[in-house]
Amino acid sequence: MLGVYEVNGGALKSITLQNGSTLNVVSERINRLVGRTEVFCEVIHTGMSTPSRKDIKQALSKLYGRPEDLIVIKYVKGEFGAYKSRVRANVYDSEDRLKLFEPEYLLKRG
Repeated sequence: MLGVYEVNGGALKSITLQNGSTLNVVSERINRLVGRTEVFCEVIHTGMSTPSRKDIKQALSKLYGRPEDLIVIKYVKGEFGAYKSRVRANVYDSEDRLKLFEPEYLLKRG
């Protein structure tokens, strides 16, 4: 594929959130044509509520070395009774690319 590279396997990267939850990057796809990294994660939050989008953004910002403004959380889906949530996020290279490809309502969500 032209400009798209995919990295799969076990947990590629891992970080502990402020509330004690663990965020594991399960898969990431580097899309050079669009100028972003598409990230698939799972958050394990045993005995706690689902972490906020803000907490997840902060963790991804630390993992990828990008400002929070360049990260868009597409969804956070909790699994019933599992204390686990699936997260899909895009980490952009520039603000221009972010505004070109992301819908306005996702930018307002934070």
